[in-house]
Amino acid sequence: MSLTTTNMLNLVEKDVDKAIESVQEYYDNIETNLDQVIEQIQTTLSHPIDDQHLIQTSLQNTIKPLAKQYSDKHKDLHGSISKIGKTIDKCFQSDFGNVPITELFDTPEKYKLIYMIICEDLYRQGRMTIADKLIEESKLNDNDLFNLEKNFLEEINMILENLREKNLMPAIEWCLRHRTQLNQTGSLLEFHLHKMRFVQLLQMGTFQEAKTYLTNLRQYSISNGQCEQDVNQLMGALVFAQRDLAKSPYKYLLEPHLWLQLSELFMQQAFQQVGLAQDSPLYVVMKIGFQALPALMSIVNAMQNTQVCHILSKDELPIEIDVGQEHRYHSVFACPILRQQTTDQNPPMKLVCGHVISKDALNKLSIQNKLKCPYCPLEQSPSDARQLFF
Repeated sequence: MSLTTTNMLNLVEKDVDKAIESVQEYYDNIETNLDQVIEQIQTTLSHPIDDQHLIQTSLQNTIKPLAKQYSDKHKDLHGSISKIGKTIDKCFQSDFGNVPITELFDTPEKYKLIYMIICEDLYRQGRMTIADKLIEESKLNDNDLFNLEKNFLEEINMILENLREKNLMPAIEWCLRHRTQLNQTGSLLEFHLHKMRFVQLLQMGTFQEAKTYLTNLRQYSISNGQCEQDVNQLMGALVFAQRDLAKSPYKYLLEPHLWLQLSELFMQQAFQQVGLAQDSPLYVVMKIGFQALPALMSIVNAMQNTQVCHILSKDELPIEIDVGQEHRYHSVFACPILRQQTTDQNPPMKLVCGHVISKDALNKLSIQNKLKCPYCPLEQSPSDARQLFF
């Protein structure tokens, strides 16, 4: 029975865990024995002996066995680490055969696009220095980076770093400056930031300040006409917090994952304000590429002929890859006759009767400049069909 991807990853993870455990044990033992050797040396030196040769021999007899012992253990350690690579080679195929299309990156302009999406990804991660160095070495211009505003990305990364340190004030100040735009999209980001700030005040034990903060938060909720239930729960948390919030029905407000959710919400809303997706193009391309690779490799292995390279060199894949709903950025149309997705070369065509088929299906169904709709008896001219744009 063939192993699934999850099972193969579990095998690799098991070897990695064993290697980490071995490395940790190795260095713990070294540290302990070194401390003992140092202590022994200090003890020997604290009792002066005239015979220096005797001292040297004694120390050598202590250190040499340890050196040999750890040299042998290091060989065993190397074996456990190298086993990880062997497991990876055994479980995963490293030869992609005819799948890569080197012609995709055969011009400087195409390489420039790669550098651009790498730089954007680095900017999104806050690694500005590395991105600037890549721009310098690849001779890119900042304006080429999909019109991204460097200052915007620097500010967003600064705010996210503060959120990781549980400092909410920079994010709240950003929301105040962009309140109009956030309200237009129905965003609740500002409320959730204030909600977390209120919980922080409860944890700090500043109950009077928390009470005042909750009053203002309630007024904000009433003006927006939303989150009234959340405010009521916070009122209950205020009562229990004066005893022990961690042992109350509202202890879920203290769960660490709420900070991660808040950071993700802020990043999503911030990028939305400038018309950017939350995930960088590099991340999306890599993710979808990894999903498509096994299926493409199966096709290559099953079709060992010259036509394979021709198929994979087109602007479309020979099979449909399920990329998930989150990565469907536009509407798609599948021809009901040929059961294929339409493309720029094979667009959807609307017939006079209103039914829609692909251009290839239209050409195949046309006989002597006449077309009978496959779904209704209406006869028409193929030239009357109009291309649809989704």
